[in-house]
Amino acid sequence: MAKFRSFFLAVMCVVLLGAGYAHAVDNILANGGFEDGIPDPWSVYGDATMEVMQGGAIEGNSYLHLTTPLGANFWDAGLQHAGHTFDEGKIYTLAAYLRSPNGLDINFKPELAADPWTGYGDQAFTMTDNWEEYTITTPPMPNDVNPATITFHIGYAVGEFDIDGVRFFEGEYVPAEELAAVQPEDKTATLWGEIKSR
Repeated sequence: MAKFRSFFLAVMCVVLLGAGYAHAVDNILANGGFEDGIPDPWSVYGDATMEVMQGGAIEGNSYLHLTTPLGANFWDAGLQHAGHTFDEGKIYTLAAYLRSPNGLDINFKPELAADPWTGYGDQAFTMTDNWEEYTITTPPMPNDVNPATITFHIGYAVGEFDIDGVRFFEGEYVPAEELAAVQPEDKTATLWGEIKSR
């Protein structure tokens, strides 16, 4: 009976670890690493321009290079990934690697894609000339948000910046390095090996 109980507990641990891990790695955004070689489904507005570049990326081979205008307001230009729904009661994390030789500001804003453009956890950052990951986590959604979009406001100043490894996922922040370093099957195999050796 004790062996059965240990086996059952071990199996449950493996299942729960696998389910929790798989949930954390699901990036809701298509082409978040720009490896498709084109920006779609990303878009810009307000006289900003964008181009997918090869080489020098923080992850993979490609990144997105943008030029920014000076708007009357910082939200007069932006980079967007549209076509989402944020589910009531859930929290989401938005993370992106950025660099700017001009030290530009950028505003992260998961938002309602219609008037009054309600934001959820929006925050501004100042970029540096080295790749760094910036991240926000929303509060729990007060209701279903539809249509929703991921918006980066970039109308603070004239300049340029690069973005790569953009992730939007349910739950609290999980570092990209941890996601890349461990795969669910590796974790399961390791845990199962430890259990069998007992």
